[in-house]
Amino acid sequence: MSPGRLRVVRPGDGVDGEVRAVADATLRIVVEVLAGTRPPHQLSLVAAPAVCRGLAPHRRAVPGGRRIVPPQVLSSRVQRPSPTIAEASAVVLVAGRAHAVALRLEHRRGRWRCTAVETTAP
Repeated sequence: MSPGRLRVVRPGDGVDGEVRAVADATLRIVVEVLAGTRPPHQLSLVAAPAVCRGLAPHRRAVPGGRRIVPPQVLSSRVQRPSPTIAEASAVVLVAGRAHAVALRLEHRRGRWRCTAVETTAP
């Protein structure tokens, strides 16, 4: 391709299926923990201990007897700045409000692990 020429970028270009699947599952777990619809200890399946400790105080309390609206991932994007690092960002719906979530995944000892999370969710 010549310099300055535009090309079509398709969803998933440069991101293999395994990384996309891990990122999507991790985003879903993080959002469900934040929303209070998933127990925080389940985050340890995909995240480093520091991430689990950091998200625990942000978990929403679910009022007893009220209908719980499950959170939704509205859109997400994954990129790989290096072979052992992936970054995912998403727009999520928690308790009827849109929030941003970003995470960093690192490949260590044969598996992907979430090592950092940033979010606008309370």
